[in-house]
Amino acid sequence: MSIAKIIQKNLKKLLFIYAFVVLVICVNAQTTTRIQRMNDIFFEDYRALVNDTSIKNGMYLKKYKDYVIERGSFRNNERFGKWAYFSLDGIFEFEYDHTERKIVKISTKHNPEEYLETPILFYGSPIIPYLYMVRNIVYPSDAKNKNITGKVGLAININKTGKVTSFYIKEKLHPLLDQEVIRVAKTMPSHWKWIPATYHGQNISSEYLIDIQFELIEKGER
Repeated sequence: MSIAKIIQKNLKKLLFIYAFVVLVICVNAQTTTRIQRMNDIFFEDYRALVNDTSIKNGMYLKKYKDYVIERGSFRNNERFGKWAYFSLDGIFEFEYDHTERKIVKISTKHNPEEYLETPILFYGSPIIPYLYMVRNIVYPSDAKNKNITGKVGLAININKTGKVTSFYIKEKLHPLLDQEVIRVAKTMPSHWKWIPATYHGQNISSEYLIDIQFELIEKGER
């Protein structure tokens, strides 16, 4: 059978498929709208349903200042497919497949065998929990008056199901500052999610670390 006859025989089928694809694209374009807004300190750019803009459906982009920190897609308000997450200055941190529920790539790992062990990852850009801590901590006046500066290392215990079980100070500085860090840590949003650490493909309990730097700048203002 000649190529012309094959094309002619399948022309109706090809036209139907083409029409269906065009229809899906048109329907999707008509049922979603682009939203651009500031959400606290973050800029969001995404597609949402026309009849309910609280439901994200399509591409999604989150920025902090001028840098992209999250990039992926939503389907009916749920993340799906591969998402890329970045830290300060838009530096790539990791990629996660939300459909397959697995880590695709981590910036510090280059060989397949390195992925036999993976660390706890925040279910989003790692600067989100860091900025939450920094913005909510109040530098104790007594610590300022005593000129106490330095780093406090916060450890968040995450179990194998991705739940926060406890907090503790892994690197202590001074009781006043250590207690303030713990106080703020306990106010972290309960809806936040964490990707548990793994060892040889199995989820394990581990620690997520956040370093908080206390500095006295210009008349003691933080």
